[in-house]
Amino acid sequence: MFSQNEKGIERLIRLIAGSVLLSYGYYIAGNYWMAYQPSTYQVPCLELANFMSNGCLVERGIVCAAIGLIPFITGLIGWCPLKAILRINPYKRLN
Repeated sequence: MFSQNEKGIERLIRLIAGSVLLSYGYYIAGNYWMAYQPSTYQVPCLELANFMSNGCLVERGIVCAAIGLIPFITGLIGWCPLKAILRINPYKRLN
């Protein structure tokens, strides 16, 4: 397995931030979370004005939840792949 590159408080912050984003995404998407159907009328949700409007609440909730999964999962396993790629290790000993 991978060596841990996150410890204590960082893992806790990642778990809290991830769960907040997941909860917020679920709250925004509302009752349509599991029974999502694309709209029958054409709403370009990728435009910022439409994305922030009520027509794209489900998409906005899904995006928030998907972004929230990243810190939540990395907080659970204690390993961040971006830190491994960039070789960031704040926990190695300074000699």
